[in-house]
Amino acid sequence: MIKSLCFFIILSLNYYNYTIPKRNKPNRDYIIMGQNTVQRIYFETSSFFSKIHKGDKAMDSDIKTSWVSKNIRGPHWFEIDFGIKRLMSKIVVYPGKKDNYKTIKYFKLQFLYKDRWFDFAKINLENVSPAKNDRAEIDLNGIDASSFRIYIPEDATYKGYAAIAEVETYLGYSKIKYYDERLKGLFFPIKNGFLPDSNSGFPNAPRKYRGGRHAGLDIFYHHSDENYTPVRVTKDTPIYSADDGIVIRADWNYRPMTAEEWKSRANYFKNHPRTFVKRSFGGRQVWIDHKNGIVTAYNHLSAINKSIKKGALVKKGQPIGFAGNSGLYGEAIGKDYGTHLHFEIWIDGYYLGYGMSLKDIKKYINWIFFAQQ
Repeated sequence: MIKSLCFFIILSLNYYNYTIPKRNKPNRDYIIMGQNTVQRIYFETSSFFSKIHKGDKAMDSDIKTSWVSKNIRGPHWFEIDFGIKRLMSKIVVYPGKKDNYKTIKYFKLQFLYKDRWFDFAKINLENVSPAKNDRAEIDLNGIDASSFRIYIPEDATYKGYAAIAEVETYLGYSKIKYYDERLKGLFFPIKNGFLPDSNSGFPNAPRKYRGGRHAGLDIFYHHSDENYTPVRVTKDTPIYSADDGIVIRADWNYRPMTAEEWKSRANYFKNHPRTFVKRSFGGRQVWIDHKNGIVTAYNHLSAINKSIKKGALVKKGQPIGFAGNSGLYGEAIGKDYGTHLHFEIWIDGYYLGYGMSLKDIKKYINWIFFAQQ
């Protein structure tokens, strides 16, 4: 890659803690930092060309997608606000394209000081080729700040648009994670599956019958390749591995509970949610370790594929079994109702969504499975 040679206008200032003014703007949004955290990273743009060109496309670790502004008079900008002061040593900007054409001649890197943006550096992009994934790299010499923006004056565009493929922030040699990239592009375990239509199907939802909380996604519906009409999941619906990995649990010796056993266990666990669970309400299960701190669990299966045994290697998108209602009261009384897939993602020992609000969980899950489509 060719590092852009830029000249810097560096102001020697004492940096103080400051409060970012509250904003209520339609182009301001946020992403969730990491995988299980309450910290949000806000971003704001001067405008965006369409919903698939919003500011998060410059923070998704994918240089094939870009934030693209509207073609309007005046300057354009892209702002990142961490919400708190943080140490930064380098910012890297990948310029984007509009209809395969360059959009930006130069930009200014700005920081906020006493509620005013000041120019830290002016970056010439005319010799940087996005087609070769070249980038502009700005050495900050160590900055303690909470927000910055890429400012594109009106005369800095070629045809009125501004596009940025990616903005990366570094502390030393470590890139600050906007998302946990280990989760990027996981395979949804049911083909054409829908996310839950009820809040009770998401992580952290209470489960009164067992005195605990939900730790995964309940997937009840999917659609055909021809249209988006919701179709109920059945015991013939295949379940797929979310990623490459190794099977660490496969319940080949599973035995259903009777209705009396189910009621007895539900009554006990309602008041003892933290006790040992020998026969789980999760029913017949498969767990897969993806060997990077990520483990996925597939519950309530009606059957498991013959090749899926403890220690077996699996590939992303490989069929592992079929949806069902094992472990649920419907199975205990010999009925099919309640058939679905309960799907869990565990990251470094915590289930995805632990400690997060429902709104943030939905935003994060949409990024994992659908934002890159």
